[in-house]
Amino acid sequence: MSFTTPATGNILKKWETDYFAEYVRESGFNPYMGTSTNSPFVVKKQLIQGGQVITIPLVTAFSGGNVGAGTLTGNEEALGNFSYDLKPYWHRFAAAIKKSEEQNSVIDLLNASKDMLKVRDMDDMRDSIINALGSITELSSAYKEGVSPTEQAHPKEVFFSESTAAQKNAWSAANRYRILYGNAEANYNATFATAAANVDTTADKFTVSSLALLKRMAKRRLRIQKGDSIDLPSIRPIRTGSQGREYFVCFVGPEPFSDLKIDMRTINLDGRPRDVESNPIFQDGDLIVDGVVVREIPEISNVGTIGASSATVYPVYFTGAQALGIAWGQTTRATQRKEDDYGFIKGVGVESLWSAEKLRYNGIDHGMITGFFAAT
Repeated sequence: MSFTTPATGNILKKWETDYFAEYVRESGFNPYMGTSTNSPFVVKKQLIQGGQVITIPLVTAFSGGNVGAGTLTGNEEALGNFSYDLKPYWHRFAAAIKKSEEQNSVIDLLNASKDMLKVRDMDDMRDSIINALGSITELSSAYKEGVSPTEQAHPKEVFFSESTAAQKNAWSAANRYRILYGNAEANYNATFATAAANVDTTADKFTVSSLALLKRMAKRRLRIQKGDSIDLPSIRPIRTGSQGREYFVCFVGPEPFSDLKIDMRTINLDGRPRDVESNPIFQDGDLIVDGVVVREIPEISNVGTIGASSATVYPVYFTGAQALGIAWGQTTRATQRKEDDYGFIKGVGVESLWSAEKLRYNGIDHGMITGFFAAT
């Protein structure tokens, strides 16, 4: 009797598919990724070679008025549309083990390496998305391929942590209606350091009122009417299902998330059943208030002691549709080491081709507002 067994290639493909799905899901951002222009993180998957670009279209809402029984010919609207080019770059990780170490181990180090590669890939995606959310400008030729031992592969955007004072000022000046410094729009200044110095630990912690102000800023320009002085595409809310509900998603670090939980304590005690399994007073998880989902991402860190009286300032990322673009040129593929020193060294690796970048046009952040708040 003969039994059918799966071919080695089929097993490998199944492993790659599971691996890819698992690490993307476990990055914490997967619920907000989608191929629709209605998604906060717009995903494009195209089979390309390294060095090519993937274009993500950006569209805005119609804003004209109803002509009623008047003449429609000649009064048609132009759909606001832009595009952003992403250049996927290689993400590669590997682990190797010598036979002398493998035989001394009580665990299967090679298989354990595969599991830890998934964790490393997950961390890479999460960190790349956080860096993209905080990026402040786009440079046309700033891709880093990571070809030297000291150079890390890098998208064409300038991360906040790597930016100069001049770049921060240019970002602040271009994004007057995309940045909130503390809990008052009057804190704004085109000079970033001046605006950040208005953020203090008394009036500018992250609270329910902060979310209301961020949402008001986003919805104020939801439909730009003819004659408006603000020539700015709207931040489109995310829309779901037949109910037509609209909501936004706000990504925050642990310090502002803790301040918001404290501010919402009375709301959750008085406005929700005191159920240990579902009430945020007792269980951790996303907070939802006024149509805004607030998700804690512990790896979002502060931007420095740049507030009033050297207050520590933390960013929050208030997103609607089309905030980020994630372009895939190649999903995860398993690799093996070929230089094995006569079979003495085993190595396993993974490689993928993708990029996560903030979507912007003319230097203006397209689908999100960045808030800066103090915490103690």
